[in-house]
Amino acid sequence: MFIRSKTVKAAVLTLAFVLMFFSNLYPLEEGPFVENIAPDFKLKKLGANDSVVLSRLKGKPVVIVFWAVWCPPCRKEVPRIKELYLKYASKGVVFLAIAVGWRQSEEDVARFQMKYEIPYQILWDKDNEVSDKYYVQGIPTNIIVDKDGVVRYRDFALNERAEEVLKSMVKIDN
Repeated sequence: MFIRSKTVKAAVLTLAFVLMFFSNLYPLEEGPFVENIAPDFKLKKLGANDSVVLSRLKGKPVVIVFWAVWCPPCRKEVPRIKELYLKYASKGVVFLAIAVGWRQSEEDVARFQMKYEIPYQILWDKDNEVSDKYYVQGIPTNIIVDKDGVVRYRDFALNERAEEVLKSMVKIDN
């Protein structure tokens, strides 16, 4: 009985420590997860000398897609992103495709953009600093941020639920 009691106490203390540690990684109102304020970032535009700063886009919904040219699911998602871009960009939604710096060069991404005629803005995350800040564990990772900078969607695909989130943010002409 005494051993079990010590084991239970140790397990409870360990669990409490783990919960305390993880709860302090981000304040509840900030972080790259749904219902939190999206972390700000500044990234270079592909093929340009200027940058995009997320906080300067406040007032507009923003779709953020972390991707790579060598990623089959990312490549498969390009037509869907184009479709959403054509439907929502004119309504004020900003589309940012963040090319991660894993196993690709800026030149690889530029060739891909030209070949597939990608109309939305591509940003270059050379050192994966933004990817790390957003806890990107797999690609594609898709995030939708509302006009107030709050994350409203995070998933590995821009599915029907993503479009419902976008519809709730803009006026759609029927």
